[in-house]
Amino acid sequence: MINDSALDRDVHDINPVALERALRSASLDLQQIIATVAGRHLDSGRRRYSSGARLPTWRTLLTIDEQVFENRGFLARHNETVRSTFVRFEDSRLSGMDLDEPVDWRRDDDNLPAVYLLVRALVQADATDVATQD
Repeated sequence: MINDSALDRDVHDINPVALERALRSASLDLQQIIATVAGRHLDSGRRRYSSGARLPTWRTLLTIDEQVFENRGFLARHNETVRSTFVRFEDSRLSGMDLDEPVDWRRDDDNLPAVYLLVRALVQADATDVATQD
């Protein structure tokens, strides 16, 4: 989720405590934005991700990634150094996937995109909630 190479380039001029706070703030902000944007793209009726619901595709994740990182509030609240630390879909090996295929949530690569990790957590949490309600 964090791109260490981007951090290494810019860390020399930044107070480490301030950087840690900025990353924590941006991470929380990013989680909220991803949850909101993902909710718009993944809701399919009353029960999201129910057994009859279509699984999200890689294209859906790419769209969510683009919308999240183009969010004006996120861009305004966090400087480029902090924003560049998050792994984007286009920076990962996942960008070569067939975009119309369902997402494989079992991926365990290093440096998975923030959107992949957080949407996977949302999908898994919702699947658990649905299972306990049935």
